[in-house]
Amino acid sequence: MSQQDLPLVSIITPSYNQAGFIAETIQSVLNQDYPNIEHIVVDGGSTDGTVALLQQYSDRGERFRFVSEPDRGQSHAVNKGVAMARGEIIGWLNSDDTYVAGAVRKAVQAFQQHPDWAMVHGNCFVINKNSRSTSSLNVSAATIQRLYESCCICQPAAFFRKHVFQQLGGVDESLHFCMDYDLWIRIAKHYTIGYIPEHLANTRVHESSKTATQWHSVGIPEVLQTVVKHFGTISNTWMRYAAPYLRMGAFSLLRQIKANAARKHTPKVTHMNRYKDLWVPPMFTVAVEADPSSPAHLLLVRGRSSQHIPTPNEQGVNFQCSVVVNGRLAAVHQITTPSFSLEVPLDRSRLKNDVAIFSSRFVSLANQVYPMKRQVSFVAEDVLPLSLDEARLYQTVQHASRTS
Repeated sequence: MSQQDLPLVSIITPSYNQAGFIAETIQSVLNQDYPNIEHIVVDGGSTDGTVALLQQYSDRGERFRFVSEPDRGQSHAVNKGVAMARGEIIGWLNSDDTYVAGAVRKAVQAFQQHPDWAMVHGNCFVINKNSRSTSSLNVSAATIQRLYESCCICQPAAFFRKHVFQQLGGVDESLHFCMDYDLWIRIAKHYTIGYIPEHLANTRVHESSKTATQWHSVGIPEVLQTVVKHFGTISNTWMRYAAPYLRMGAFSLLRQIKANAARKHTPKVTHMNRYKDLWVPPMFTVAVEADPSSPAHLLLVRGRSSQHIPTPNEQGVNFQCSVVVNGRLAAVHQITTPSFSLEVPLDRSRLKNDVAIFSSRFVSLANQVYPMKRQVSFVAEDVLPLSLDEARLYQTVQHASRTS
């Protein structure tokens, strides 16, 4: 079979400031024994010498090309790279990972032998910053059930058909860490994923890699949200990873998700009249805005009252919160405990929701932050507008916290 008869394989490498590793990544592609490969590096405007290294490979013709310009992160870079690709088979190789000899040839052979496979994956070696193998990730064939239990696919050892990627809408650009896991689940829901029981790639873990620096702060929250989005519940395997968040509560997990700057489409509070010391007036107002791609579904308010604030007729924590959403009375909550939470359903058909919470109890209070007396009702420790996926995650974690 001539080279012209072999399917073109496009290797996409998203990159940003990886001058210490990217030459090794590129060389592992150039050293493949499969003849029909194009390697596309999508650089996000690196400032560490990466671009100078990339320019050294510019004489490779159609076999290697790159673009370097500011982008919206790794997910955007992958989507941009696939859009540039001419090949019908795609490999996604990050700029600190490498291929094992023969990896691309074995992937193409698997696709040719199994035309019904939309994707194929193999095993990985784990290497350190010095490219020494420290362990081996020996996985098994991915199915939707196995992907529910855990991410059983080593990303650099995965290849997929371009048309499948495009039909599914590419990588979710709202994800910063587990965009690959989300893609694998979507592929498994609609197509067959094949498996090669051989090592195809080396995945590098070093002190500045995302796996080492962001797994707990970004990775776990994103994984949990992705699992709940696709399956409606969290597997026992992922629940063990979620244990620290279960101990801290669902609000801690949601705060972490909201704090992730990559989640640009999450609903946001654009205005509220909460004071800097978190106390709120008897009429607490909150304005919520959402992106059309991620409508606001629920407003969570975690409150803390004080037994030292009297009701009009009695002492103790016993008052009402009347909730008005977009000018209509939505609910009346009886507050009987010092700590409480309000779940306020929002109108998902609106990009803007206005919420007002009227408290039947208030007091005139002054402190060091606000020496002038003001009327306040309770402390609003968290005010979080949630999308539908975020609300499902909250409810799942809340249930798990109560039963654990």
